[in-house]
Amino acid sequence: MSWLRFHLRGTHRRVGVLAWACLAATRMVLADPALDDSRRCDAANPEEARSLAEVLYERQEYQRAGTCYQAAGDLSRAQLAFVKAVGPSSHATARAFKEQRNAAKSLLNQVQHAFRSDH
Repeated sequence: MSWLRFHLRGTHRRVGVLAWACLAATRMVLADPALDDSRRCDAANPEEARSLAEVLYERQEYQRAGTCYQAAGDLSRAQLAFVKAVGPSSHATARAFKEQRNAAKSLLNQVQHAFRSDH
């Protein structure tokens, strides 16, 4: 009986850590930039949107490139472009971004350790 209680307590802890990790990841992924009519992608179809996005990305027009990647259905590249569009505007912002990255890495290591320790 005590083994079951110990096992359930560990499982509960891992689920809590995993839930926190998912919440943190969701906040980063859903960081949706404000889109107005001047920032939409003027492409007729997803293929055109992707092509236009690549051109805009090369020109370092990251905000518009992100919008076109979204229109093309490539959400991971869209997020990357939006992150580049925002970029760290000050040392404090860059430091906060680095701290968040380190916290995310630490959390991922904790989740991986929690799952490995049970097996």
